[in-house]
Amino acid sequence: MVRRIVLPLFIILALAGCTGSEGDGGPAGRVGDNPAGIYEIVMQYPIAGSVPSDLQMIEDALNLRIENELGVRVKFYPVDASEINSVTTLKVSSGEKLDLMISMFEGGISSYVNRGMVIPLDDLIGEYGADIIESQGMTMSGGIFQDRLYGIPTEEKLGRVNAFSARRDLVEKYSIEYDPDHIYSYEDLSGIFAKVKAGEGEDFYCVAINSRDRPLFYYTDPADFLGSSLASGCLPNHGAESAGIINYYESEGFAEACRYARDWYEKGYFAPDCNTTTETSLGLLLSGNYFGMFTHAELDMVASHSNALRRSLDTGVVPFYTSVPSSMTQHYQITLWAIPVTCENPEKTMQWLNLMYADRDIINLLRFGIEGIHWNFAEGSDTVITSVEGAPSHASPYNVWGDKSKNYVRVPLDETYYQKLREFNESIDKISYALGYSFNNEPVGKEYAAVLDVIDTYQANLALGVVDPDAIIPPFISALKEAGIEEVIAENQKQFDAWLNQSGLRRPR
Repeated sequence: MVRRIVLPLFIILALAGCTGSEGDGGPAGRVGDNPAGIYEIVMQYPIAGSVPSDLQMIEDALNLRIENELGVRVKFYPVDASEINSVTTLKVSSGEKLDLMISMFEGGISSYVNRGMVIPLDDLIGEYGADIIESQGMTMSGGIFQDRLYGIPTEEKLGRVNAFSARRDLVEKYSIEYDPDHIYSYEDLSGIFAKVKAGEGEDFYCVAINSRDRPLFYYTDPADFLGSSLASGCLPNHGAESAGIINYYESEGFAEACRYARDWYEKGYFAPDCNTTTETSLGLLLSGNYFGMFTHAELDMVASHSNALRRSLDTGVVPFYTSVPSSMTQHYQITLWAIPVTCENPEKTMQWLNLMYADRDIINLLRFGIEGIHWNFAEGSDTVITSVEGAPSHASPYNVWGDKSKNYVRVPLDETYYQKLREFNESIDKISYALGYSFNNEPVGKEYAAVLDVIDTYQANLALGVVDPDAIIPPFISALKEAGIEEVIAENQKQFDAWLNQSGLRRPR
């Protein structure tokens, strides 16, 4: 199939022959205080809770490799993924040393750019980032803001697909028919939930969900958030058919999702404390008291969730797909590496970042640890690995290290994984017209913040069915308009129209 490549990506690729500039990249050749002249790169390391016990071992093994090759030493700076935004802001604003930061689950890099916290990377990647460009291709659009590159994605998948991932043992127990080619509607899922609920009883719940999760409509009615959030509107239907930005909360898709959520809540498919629990959906599912959860469901995600369930419940998951595969801007903004203004040597830092995309051994050291200590190759394979039983914790749970297509695969995945990944990428026929566009909310910052506050007040309870949508949606929409959502969307549409005209893309209807 033919893929559209947006103009800003061409601009990035054209920079491959450019040299760095002091204005954007900082003074060339500056080194830290290390007497050997080796520059120490302080690099954020996302964790979930406690610091891995073997993290220093990984850091030492890494530095043995790269000190002579690059003249740098990496120092990991562990930070809980849920606190990265606040920790990064504090560290940069106080002027503390930080050379390489990561944005996670924040809807892009725009907030860091608007606060003057990160430097543009166009010249640096042109000089030092050939392997990054080759690896990431069209996904580079996720790191572009105001036609400049500020973030580097870590994607091997060109899109996402959504599903309700259900426990395989219960699917089999209740003889639930499964069609991998079918897109499951709310009505389809309702019939499945009714059967499981009737069999498992009153204190068993069908959907593991909480107020911090993405709401149902995210998985069943995908829209392009335009590098921002629903506070500034969206392009419906994967952003693939229209250039008209809408207020999603006025759409029938939102109302339908809320009505089904209400029905499912009242029938006991959601837990009664779903709006107050702080446990993750996966954590709830692993408790054994839930049937499944809404999630992304590419092959690696299904394998990861199945591995987790095997350890806890001796079963896997079955993905009941709720959308077709698609490519949207937010898919490439889940994790973005960036260089903050506190970096004293952006050139060395970019060289290290590029190596993180180029070198398979380094990528797998960061992802899986040390061979023989943390993992071993499966018999007869140089691609598939198994974990060493009883090995101490050694790595971040987040797969954020460079070119993920160079990762080894862990059982139960096998050598066919990357062929299947290529087939998945080639299957994507819903591609947003807005790839590479990110809304700049500065001109309407006051209104945008007010709209976010209104969404925080209403959305979770509506999406979880704990309130009557027919009674609450009208005042919700009124509050959004009073906060200024129409002004925000108008500004977003103005910027998007200008971007479309500049990029020369065929204008969607």
